[in-house]
Amino acid sequence: MIAPISAVTLVAVIRYYLRPLRRTLDRTVHPPAGRTWGVRLGPVVVAGHSVVLRSPRVSDADQWRAVRLREQERIEPWWASSPLCWEDRHTEARWVTSVLQARREGRAGLSLPLVVEVDGRLAGQCGLEWIAPHTGTAEMGIWMDSRWASTGISGIAAGMMVDHAMNRLGLHRLIAPISEGNLAAAWGAEHLGMRREGVMAGYLDVGGERRDHHLWAITADRVPPGGVTGAMLSAAAAPRATRRNLPPT
Repeated sequence: MIAPISAVTLVAVIRYYLRPLRRTLDRTVHPPAGRTWGVRLGPVVVAGHSVVLRSPRVSDADQWRAVRLREQERIEPWWASSPLCWEDRHTEARWVTSVLQARREGRAGLSLPLVVEVDGRLAGQCGLEWIAPHTGTAEMGIWMDSRWASTGISGIAAGMMVDHAMNRLGLHRLIAPISEGNLAAAWGAEHLGMRREGVMAGYLDVGGERRDHHLWAITADRVPPGGVTGAMLSAAAAPRATRRNLPPT
């Protein structure tokens, strides 16, 4: 007579034979760290300049500090408020701390922090935060050195991020809260293919005061078949007469 199998044994056997399925599901729900840390996207040539998005390094401190201090007047009004002065917020020690935190979160798949390089020099940052694989969502943000304004580089960098998020990370929806009055950021979001979905009253304390923010978002079904980056590059290369007839991105 065969002895009855205990519940504990039965569960152990089921778990053993379901291991391949569990591994597959885990890879789907929790992206490997290689997709959110140790990342390098590009290069993409924009207006004759090489654009690369990559994970930050401790050695970026001097370039990051120089750009941020020079861009204070343009960035600070839209940046999270702090009791510290702008210069004290941009020391080498604070950069190192932020890189170490970014590495922890990136390796855990919680965020995707990248710097933007133009011709080998740091020119901004672009990242995803609050990555939620179970809902396929994340929050996107970007800032760029104003010396590259009107070149299309900021839009391409954002497009590279969207393509990576949708194609490599398998996300479905990216959001971008943009402060009331930040017209440049709103224009960039619209150009990227995002839609304004509503207003979040008193959402964040930026520039020394709590302000309303507009919620912009893009979903995977809004991404062109060849990707946002490819569509932007094609639109930029099209003759002016043809470009006017292109559908909005």
